[in-house]
Amino acid sequence: MSLLIIITFYFVTSILLKNSIDFFSNSSFLDYPTNRSNHKVPKPKCAGLILIPLIIITTLFVFFYEQIVNSIWIATFGFCSILFMLSFLDDLKSIDSKIRLGFQFFCVISSLLILNEIQLSDFKLPTIDVYLLKNIIIFFSSVLIWVWIINLFNFMDGMDGITVVQLSSFAMITNILAILGLIEINFLFFSLIILAASIAFYAVNKPPAKIFLGDVGSIPFGFLVGFVIVYNLQKSELIVPFLIIIMYYLLDSSITLFLRMLKRENIFQAHSNHFYQKLIRKGYSHQFVLNRIIILNFTLLVLSITSVYWPLISLLISFLITIFFLYFCESRNPK
Repeated sequence: MSLLIIITFYFVTSILLKNSIDFFSNSSFLDYPTNRSNHKVPKPKCAGLILIPLIIITTLFVFFYEQIVNSIWIATFGFCSILFMLSFLDDLKSIDSKIRLGFQFFCVISSLLILNEIQLSDFKLPTIDVYLLKNIIIFFSSVLIWVWIINLFNFMDGMDGITVVQLSSFAMITNILAILGLIEINFLFFSLIILAASIAFYAVNKPPAKIFLGDVGSIPFGFLVGFVIVYNLQKSELIVPFLIIIMYYLLDSSITLFLRMLKRENIFQAHSNHFYQKLIRKGYSHQFVLNRIIILNFTLLVLSITSVYWPLISLLISFLITIFFLYFCESRNPK
């Protein structure tokens, strides 16, 4: 029955996305090209308005049917909805990046407090011991990891099809880990729903894209991916497969941010300095770049699976392969 619900979700999502393009094209949800854009004509940027609510509703419906719903998932979807609404407003009328970042920290910290069943009184300084200090360090490290993942998906969502490839790869490894019994059964169903949403979205977002995800989609997706990673880091002590599958997003964004900081640029200001963007500006098509990202992500998916048995060597190889891809983007001659 759950599989039937997910299949129905796929078809409903596909139909809604395809039929919404004309409507959103005649609304205020248009992304107008700027000098840093990778497209040349205005296109709607609101696919997240359809995807995120449907994903949340379908997941909860399946969880209730399978009797595996719990307060952690409900709270997570609640905070995801807060970021969804804030990002919706941001797509309509730009909101200051510091305000958006503040809400991200609020939602992540609140989610982690619920996840770990921590009371704020637990942080009283006079009662700190070595064990509590260790937990505090883990807690705040998890906050930073989660917030950074949210922004990875926002930063990198600047090319036709790129977010679909990353989400699909992430959903696949999550599903495989659940099938192997390494993570909870909830993630098996959730990953199938994310995969179905990604396939439906790819039909309208593949080069040349007819519609974009928008912040209303990329921010909540980043939040949900961060939840999966942090939850399983804390509950299953499983992190390497997830790190490998997001290695490209992680390195491209982190290195780009570091280089911008070295140049003393405003890191809160929008830019087009990501490695894949440089390749597009050299005259290569979205499809050319996307095909190579697909090959990279397939390789990372294989390494994510092998990391279950050989974590360190798989992590090292994935790092080197991704660095090589970034070098390829940087050193490729203009077309």
